[in-house]
Amino acid sequence: MGRTRRGRWYGRAGAAEPGLGECVRRWWPFAVGALAATGLLLGAYLWAPRKSGAAVASPGAALRDSARPDAGVPSAGPMASYTTRFQPGQPRVRNIELAAQALDGQVVRPGATFSFNKVVGPRTRRLGYVPAPAIMGSRLVKDVGGGICQVSTTLFNAVFRAGLDIRKARAHTMWMPEYPEGREAAVAYPNLDFTWKNDTRAPVRIQVGYTGDSLTVSLWGHRRYEVRSRTSKRYGFSPYETGVGHGQRCVPMAGRKGFKIDVWRTLLAAGRQVRREKFHTEYRPQPEVTCL
Repeated sequence: MGRTRRGRWYGRAGAAEPGLGECVRRWWPFAVGALAATGLLLGAYLWAPRKSGAAVASPGAALRDSARPDAGVPSAGPMASYTTRFQPGQPRVRNIELAAQALDGQVVRPGATFSFNKVVGPRTRRLGYVPAPAIMGSRLVKDVGGGICQVSTTLFNAVFRAGLDIRKARAHTMWMPEYPEGREAAVAYPNLDFTWKNDTRAPVRIQVGYTGDSLTVSLWGHRRYEVRSRTSKRYGFSPYETGVGHGQRCVPMAGRKGFKIDVWRTLLAAGRQVRREKFHTEYRPQPEVTCL
């Protein structure tokens, strides 16, 4: 509350100074009004809503995420979280940031199905996306919006851990070290999508935070199942070939063998198995490519 400035009262020259009763009669309306205004201002200050829960970045980290992870989800708790990493300073980082911003704060109501492509939308230059390496078949090529699959894959793993109903997800044709084997979701607008259903009785809120070299997706709501998972060893290896690429879209590649892998997810309620799912993935060999 601000300080009140005091002043003196001056009469006209030669006029008699008024008595105490006269001062009271003249000034009591102003005094009462000032006290009422002060009370209103003090009440507004004390009862004004305060922002809470704002994320704080560690020194040197440019963390960006929503201020209140439980906003829009009454009595929500953490369901699951997952973090992936990437090389800083690459063009794909810009695409990751744009998709993360579109995803952050989304609320999926009970019984609703979430569509990654519907929420994030088309990846075009007009919307700020830039060319970056993207998987097309058995090659890496520069394409507008390249790298956005890091966002869909990070979300996939948070959904996987939360025990939510995965409706549509397809792995990349080649395995990339940034992603866990057999647990990923490739996307390409508008046909190749990642969808999942909120099969709980409460809303699920998506919180996305990122730094210069990491991306984290957290889900807030009410967990329905306990989740256990197991991943097989790689098997069914296939050799890679060598090749030459031309043009500005060419991306040099180190050769990597193809392989098969299986992931199982078991959902439990009160210690009893409700459902067991198998995710089978066959990765193509990654050719060794030299760009000319």
